[in-house]
Amino acid sequence: MIKISVPATSANLGPGFDCLGMALSLYNTFEIEVSDTLRLDNVEERFNNPDNLFVQAYMKGMKAIGRTGSIHAVFHCDIPVSRGLGSSAAMITGGLYAASVLHDSALSKDQIFELAAEMEGHPDNAAPCVYGGLTACLKQNDSCTVGSLNLDSNWITTVLIPSFEVSTASARAILPASVSLKDAADNGAHAILMVHALETGNEALMKLAAKDLLHEPYRKNLIPHFDAVKRISEHDTGGACLISGSGSTCLLISRQPLSRVGLEELAQVPGSWNIRQLSVDPMGVSTLEAD
Repeated sequence: MIKISVPATSANLGPGFDCLGMALSLYNTFEIEVSDTLRLDNVEERFNNPDNLFVQAYMKGMKAIGRTGSIHAVFHCDIPVSRGLGSSAAMITGGLYAASVLHDSALSKDQIFELAAEMEGHPDNAAPCVYGGLTACLKQNDSCTVGSLNLDSNWITTVLIPSFEVSTASARAILPASVSLKDAADNGAHAILMVHALETGNEALMKLAAKDLLHEPYRKNLIPHFDAVKRISEHDTGGACLISGSGSTCLLISRQPLSRVGLEELAQVPGSWNIRQLSVDPMGVSTLEAD
């Protein structure tokens, strides 16, 4: 069987709403082979059917390359669902990539990205999932443009994953239908400076630029004790704590890791926060090995 790996992603990164994204070293892996019938192993019963996102993406990929047939896939999923870490993008990208690698790499990464963004409906998670690293996206009509951005290697990325979920639908529904011209202009400036800070490693600028005016003021209300988590983690590290995607996970970007004291304080915050220091994944979806 062929083993493929798909990284988790953190979208928005504060002011980069529906645009910026980063791939992280937390993975779903799939062992795959061509099969006459659909076989999914190590999958929850509710997802063990043709409606599985991985399967839907696989079939979409097969259609794109003009092939038919099914798949045997063994799932090893470490990306939590409905936590703002791109679990659906990982499933979709994995299924599309599986169709490609099982049929002579018939799809390029650019093609996989276009198909994944189409299935997702927005490209901010799909781009880093496919290409790795730090990415920026622009969606216009039915096409997406993606750029890979430079990222200083000394940033420390830590995810704080609570025990509770936030649905993407709820996180979208809570946003206002419009914002003021001033807020839109200010947010654009913050996003530009955020990219520059992440590239240059300028922590002071990153903390200033990380302020978002479009989604975090509203979505934080869906994350109990967000303000406490943000206050403790930023005070302890000097970094910036952001909502990862639509939540409920928070992403801490800093120059130093959380201290023992900081971890102890966060352990007292309700929500059973699972804290993991990760690295930025540079590759995106990839083949690990073949048996």
